[in-house]
Amino acid sequence: QMILLESEFESDFGIKAVEKEQLPKGQWYQWLCNIRVKHQREQCILIEENLKNATEIDGLTHDYFDSLLAGKKAKSKEQFKNLYQLMKKPPVPSSVHIDIALAIDVTGSMAPYAQSTVSTIENLLSGPSSLISKLTTNFPEIDFQLRLGCLCFRDIDDGSGKFTELVISGGSHFTSHVSTVLNFVKRACAASSGGFDLAEDIIGAIHRSANWQNGKDWTSDIKFMMLFSDASAHGLLPAPLVNGDNYPTRHPEGLTTNDAVTSLVARDADLFFCSFNPSATKRTEDELSKYFKKHPDNVAEHCVVRIPMVPKESAISSTSSTPSGHGRHIIFVLDESGSMQYSWSGVVVAYNQYIAKRRQSQSESDLVSVVQFDYGSRITVQHASLSSAPSDLPYSGGGTSFHPAAKTACELARGTPSTHVPAIVFMSDGAANDAAAAAHEFALLNSNIYRSSRNHLELHVIGFGGGSCQAQLQQIASASQAGKVHSSANTADLASVFVDIASTQNVSLLLESEIAKRITEAVSDKLSLEYFGS
Repeated sequence: QMILLESEFESDFGIKAVEKEQLPKGQWYQWLCNIRVKHQREQCILIEENLKNATEIDGLTHDYFDSLLAGKKAKSKEQFKNLYQLMKKPPVPSSVHIDIALAIDVTGSMAPYAQSTVSTIENLLSGPSSLISKLTTNFPEIDFQLRLGCLCFRDIDDGSGKFTELVISGGSHFTSHVSTVLNFVKRACAASSGGFDLAEDIIGAIHRSANWQNGKDWTSDIKFMMLFSDASAHGLLPAPLVNGDNYPTRHPEGLTTNDAVTSLVARDADLFFCSFNPSATKRTEDELSKYFKKHPDNVAEHCVVRIPMVPKESAISSTSSTPSGHGRHIIFVLDESGSMQYSWSGVVVAYNQYIAKRRQSQSESDLVSVVQFDYGSRITVQHASLSSAPSDLPYSGGGTSFHPAAKTACELARGTPSTHVPAIVFMSDGAANDAAAAAHEFALLNSNIYRSSRNHLELHVIGFGGGSCQAQLQQIASASQAGKVHSSANTADLASVFVDIASTQNVSLLLESEIAKRITEAVSDKLSLEYFGS
């Protein structure tokens, strides 16, 4: 005789015992038989699935060891990966919640990238290439819910303006309202400023946002932090530079790279490092990766995913930085012939505006030299820092020859310190008989630079007023593949050209939608592999 307790109906068969009371007693036995048959059928299906999986794993295991014994290293490695993913794969859930914290550098050096940052985040969060669209396409049976948090940061010495974070009613830092986050990001990026040295408080930003403590923070199934910056963390500059790092040995709050990684590991979160200057941020990314790999609590193998927002070679040429990511030696070659007499004061104003723009962009390590020319040439500023560069340039007057000025400029360029890369701004309002010789000097310099760095000389050639010979200026600019001709009708136009050159980053080359697509795919692939095992 079998005794079946009513509590066992639900615990063993998933049937509520009250269903029995809705049937006549004469049907109870058949009702029990139907339950038993259904249960047995489900158990048989489960056993068959388990046997199928076990057979597949057994076959993969044999294949793996066969390849291993045969010395087929690459094949065995791929087979082991497939075997591992098959054994690790969890059941697919009906819904998945994702938290993404955005940590955005809004110091002065990020000002040229402000619109690109906003556009990238917009494309990441909305439209056909968005993260949710990508995930929904890959996993149509899952309902994905995305929440976003945002912290915009400046540097340690920026005081109360160091951190600006989105806080929702109730004190939470995460919201599912994309428009709220985008409006916050737009406002913060539009006010990019501050940062008194080249390094930024990246460690502090990661640590702060990973330690948001509201009960609704960091509660989703999957968690990421996405950091946007063009700078290294304090203590991790690629190379020592004057005014490069005010805190090279210790963070004022005692924070370390390990502290930042520990806070992310505790949140079970990966870090996506979106760099606008991959050369400058490489050492920081390497250090963060190292601490992730050796962290004793990182059993889930969280890591740093590197996403260059510009190609490495583009970042170097567009910012005119060294391979270590910093330092620009700008050499002005300015026509002071007689025809420039009444415009010279405007040229000096444009020169000062260039310096002011570079200082605003945290480029204090830049060097400035000035070559002034008429029939001959003279050096009036040589290897001066931005802070010590003179604000006034004396005027002489005379005829016009390009070759002596080009030769002098190239000599200055060859004397550029190894921590910097030369960039030349050549300005004239006339024509000369020696333009070809001048172009030859710049071509030789460009060849030397390209041989040593695989980058072309940044060469800006400016025609001032209506008397300049565009054909000659184009000939000079063609000495380098990175050469460019600009036109300025008057001193106001010239100031605009100088400021544009000082800004230097060509944001149109960043291809925001493609970058967002790359980020989306990286996040989606990481999620797919680690969470779904597919």
